[in-house]
Amino acid sequence: MKHVVVTGASGDLGTAVVARAVASGAEVLAQFHTRPPALAHPSVSPVQVDLTRDDGPAELAAALPWDSVDVLVNCIGGARPTPYAELSTAAWRESMQLNVEVPFAVTRELLGPLAAAAGAVVNLSSVAAFTGGAFGPHYAAGKAAVVGLTRSAARELGERGIRVNCVAPGPVASAMTDSLPDDVLAGLLATTALRRVVTPDEVADAVFSIATATAVTGQTLVVDGGRFLH
Repeated sequence: MKHVVVTGASGDLGTAVVARAVASGAEVLAQFHTRPPALAHPSVSPVQVDLTRDDGPAELAAALPWDSVDVLVNCIGGARPTPYAELSTAAWRESMQLNVEVPFAVTRELLGPLAAAAGAVVNLSSVAAFTGGAFGPHYAAGKAAVVGLTRSAARELGERGIRVNCVAPGPVASAMTDSLPDDVLAGLLATTALRRVVTPDEVADAVFSIATATAVTGQTLVVDGGRFLH
């Protein structure tokens, strides 16, 4: 694994994924929008681009310093907790764009470099795709769509040597989970087998585990401490 692209590299999960890639000896192209990645390292090339713009994914691809990409990790995503009755159409569309359209478009723009390396894509979904979750229907629906996107891409891109998998974290120690009311988070953990949140490092470990599993594609690995048992 020589070349890794991480979107949403300044978020809690993105930061852990970038650090894990660097620790493995990889060079990393780290996309961010407003806040630069936390890890300043010679192997990390930060690229500031708004991926929600129509030309954002192409701009990211144009900044690629290599001809091949071994691993693309689509960490970008998120949502504000919003009840169904209070969710605006605009907020719904914004969530779909950030959580579904951006990973789709970034992967499409990097198909050539991924095929050149017989590389892997790992999309970040959420256990909310299966449980509904506490953040609202916009987030759960978007993350469920990521699972479908992953399966469809794996089916089509396998003939080009590209594997596409998905990691679905449960509540993670992050700014996003911190935005939940204390009683809501306590309720989530009460139905989680390990009775704790997952750490970003644990998610990053899962990301690279499935990224380097050369015969695995189209799968979703749930990393949630036993909240969703299946």
